[in-house]
Amino acid sequence: MTKATSQYRKYVSMALIVVLLVIIVLGIVFPPSRWIPAADWGAWLESRGLPGIVIFVALSALATSIGLPRQMVAFIAGVAYGVGPALMLSLVAALTGCYLTVVFSRRYLADWVKGRYPKVITQLQVLLKDDVFLKILILRLQPLGTNLLTNTCVGFTTIPLRLFIAASAVGYIPQMLVFVLLGSGVRVGSQAQLLLSGVLLIISVLLGLFLYRKYRRVRIAQS
Repeated sequence: MTKATSQYRKYVSMALIVVLLVIIVLGIVFPPSRWIPAADWGAWLESRGLPGIVIFVALSALATSIGLPRQMVAFIAGVAYGVGPALMLSLVAALTGCYLTVVFSRRYLADWVKGRYPKVITQLQVLLKDDVFLKILILRLQPLGTNLLTNTCVGFTTIPLRLFIAASAVGYIPQMLVFVLLGSGVRVGSQAQLLLSGVLLIISVLLGLFLYRKYRRVRIAQS
């Protein structure tokens, strides 16, 4: 890695942290409850009991499978159910959506894409040949990743689905916990909880960057 590339990545990391800090401040000054009717959705889901839970998981799984951010699902769950149950339900929904996208991609898109863009698929397969769990984990820890694109592309490869889902589950938890706490903070009116969620978001991003840099150092030392 050249010095210029290293400096570039350093500046990108710093810029990302600054952006996250701005988002956190805006989230505290202008709470999401003011511009998203999540409080109303949460109250409606909570009042429906078990049927509301089933509706939430089913619709959230379908929505995330076609691109709805899992963070939004976690936020609504936090408003409706509190921290513990919300994290579990939103994680199940997001992973189910992930599974649906990968399976659909493999069954209905993979053959066409492989026939049309064989070199791209070969490069993708080589990229994900080694250290799959770690690579997926790092990708999931980043807040700006494209969930739908990642799931669809994985459908073009031979990565074991169980391994992909397991890595996604671990990588999903930090950010989903952040947005569950945000939603729960709106639910109980806790500014401290909103602030904690912001701190955890920064930690999750730094963890992803740390794992990426550590992986890069190992790969460079092996080459």
